[in-house]
Amino acid sequence: MKKNNNGFSLVELIIVIAIMAVLVGVLAPQFIKYVEQSRRSRDIQTAQEVREAVLADIADNKLSGSGTISAQAGNPTTLGETPLASHTNYKNHSFVATYNAVTGTCSVKVDGFSSDLCTEDGASHYKND
Repeated sequence: MKKNNNGFSLVELIIVIAIMAVLVGVLAPQFIKYVEQSRRSRDIQTAQEVREAVLADIADNKLSGSGTISAQAGNPTTLGETPLASHTNYKNHSFVATYNAVTGTCSVKVDGFSSDLCTEDGASHYKND
């Protein structure tokens, strides 16, 4: 007698689906955590780019005195548009640069966050927020 074995049994399929469900349940929180960490790192990198652009404008005499700007189109900054934060707690918030052309300094914050993202202390505080 020849046995017809043309596929998987229902029990085998249910076992495979159960194993996949357990793996997804274990790996999903880690994946979400890594995505959030990458958002925070991207925000810190963007803040540093904003700072560099403002310092370049100070060096090119496009900014003078001291003040606070959001890097919007129309401002004399080299940035074309307002960058937005992507970290969950600050999503869609603009980066705000406070500069002093006399001393050649600039700090960049996300509106709603009190620390300068361009400092090591501020960046670590933002990553742990």
